[in-house]
Amino acid sequence: MKEVGVISSNPIKMKILELLKKRDKVDIKVISKSIRIPEFLLKPILNDLKREGFIIEENGLFKLSPKGLNVLLKKYDIERV
Repeated sequence: MKEVGVISSNPIKMKILELLKKRDKVDIKVISKSIRIPEFLLKPILNDLKREGFIIEENGLFKLSPKGLNVLLKKYDIERV
């Protein structure tokens, strides 16, 4: 539950997770264009999400981790109540 609060309090991180849920694997350029944030500002945010275990990077492509998907599902459950 704590993880939902951490992510929900940062709209940029939420946008990234939601994008990865929809698009599966994407590179930083796609993320940057989709959420309209320059790559140089996006890199530290992606590094935070990787360190926190919400996303995985493989060969320059980012995807949602099981932990990231779980947080999104919990967030949507909380919002429905």
